[in-house]
Amino acid sequence: MQATNQVINIVLQGLGAAGRARLEAIKQNPHFKLSGILSRRPELSTLSQTEALKDPQVQAIAISTENTHHAMATHQALEANKHVLCDYPIAIHAQEALALFKLAQKKQKILHIEHISLLSQEHLSLKEQAKKAGLLKKGDYLFTGGFNEKIANQSITGPLAILALPRLLQLADLWGDFEIEKSDYSQNKQGFSLHLHLKFKQGGFLGFTEERKIGLARKRSLLAKCENTNISWKSGLNRGGLFAKDLEYFYQRITQKLPCYYQETLMLKVLEKLNQCFNF
Repeated sequence: MQATNQVINIVLQGLGAAGRARLEAIKQNPHFKLSGILSRRPELSTLSQTEALKDPQVQAIAISTENTHHAMATHQALEANKHVLCDYPIAIHAQEALALFKLAQKKQKILHIEHISLLSQEHLSLKEQAKKAGLLKKGDYLFTGGFNEKIANQSITGPLAILALPRLLQLADLWGDFEIEKSDYSQNKQGFSLHLHLKFKQGGFLGFTEERKIGLARKRSLLAKCENTNISWKSGLNRGGLFAKDLEYFYQRITQKLPCYYQETLMLKVLEKLNQCFNF
């Protein structure tokens, strides 16, 4: 990557857990200058949304609000001719997400959706293993994680099945596009379980399970039988620094027009499959 001294004036919208991590990344990156913070809590906001969108000195908006607010906030920022960095999912519906990408193209602005798990060293190492292992034959993927009132509130989270998006994108990043052949979903006050049977277009099948319950530890595991060898992989939490890596990619995309670190068209396809499978 070529060095550049351009400094981007950026406003952060949202100060939840992801927003706070994004704030630290912005403060530590010399390529960005924090121009203000937007929050639902008035005591934390340093300017109004109208001020942020109308200020010609503000070049970018980083959106870390509730899932169901992402699409509207992104649309407003793009219409105001700002580059946008948004936490996943960019939208609940694939068609709405596609419309936002088209708007970004029309406005000649960068629309960047974070999927930081794809930047982790664990995933990059797994991707190398998958390349050496050859074509997938069959396998099983399991994700477990916690559950709480905020996650359960679909007015904030959106349909709960959308939480599986980053894991499904991870699998698509390993083995390409797939179809969901079968699905099973159950939910109660303690959490939910999602089971999918995936058929990959390049060949191979994989069982996918996402289980979230109150107090359940966050873990991921993959067992896969491939053409050349087998893959056995387990993971806990991603290590720190991923928001910083994602922010730097955003900067390089603005200043050097570099592509995203994952296939955005594939991400849209995965979102569309979830829409179709679970009717949202």
